[in-house]
Amino acid sequence: MVYHCTTPKKLARYRTTGYILPPVRYFTVEYAARRWMRRTGRTVLVTFDEPSRSWPLPDHGPAKWTDQPVAAFVAINEGE
Repeated sequence: MVYHCTTPKKLARYRTTGYILPPVRYFTVEYAARRWMRRTGRTVLVTFDEPSRSWPLPDHGPAKWTDQPVAAFVAINEGE
């Protein structure tokens, strides 16, 4: 599982469209994702299976990105 940080408004759009549209940025470590949430003010953490095709983000440590849309995702918190 990997972790994607977002906002309630974007989560609503993901649910409406059924996808997180690319580019999708995500973290491979939950702790790093939660730190990013605190730094950016995002309040929703989403999890999904790691995409088959991804690349590292050069300036965000354990973060990666994919050009594949993500269809199966779960919000593990909705603005805690």
